[in-house]
Amino acid sequence: MKKELTDIFEVDSVLKTLVLCVLTIGSYLIYKLYRFSNQINKHTELKISKYFILTTVILFGISLASLIYGLVNIHDLSILKSSIVIHLVSSVFDVTWIVMVRNRINQISGSSKGDILWLNPFITSIFHVIYMQHKINQSLVKTAI
Repeated sequence: MKKELTDIFEVDSVLKTLVLCVLTIGSYLIYKLYRFSNQINKHTELKISKYFILTTVILFGISLASLIYGLVNIHDLSILKSSIVIHLVSSVFDVTWIVMVRNRINQISGSSKGDILWLNPFITSIFHVIYMQHKINQSLVKTAI
């Protein structure tokens, strides 16, 4: 199933992606995963369940709100502890979603370990959508050559 990544995904600034991920406390990460998933679902047979996406987005919102609430009420450790549990559950869904998108991008590009467009699992686990956007942009350069 080899396709060009730029046929499916938009080329975008990696620096912009990094800055927005930091400034929005990770909300832009969720937005980019949502955009990548929509593009995957629209242009390939490698669907990512809309229910999974919705569940993950809701859990992220609850997690972020509870962590902020827990930090505002830091004097009450029980609130902070419960927000950490919610955050852990949300994180499992987030990581699963990142892995799903990563695997599908690798399948779409026909990349395997060692290829220039292959999304390394270790680097993806650290830089998430920033690294994915870099590889999408790199696909455009590779296509132009």
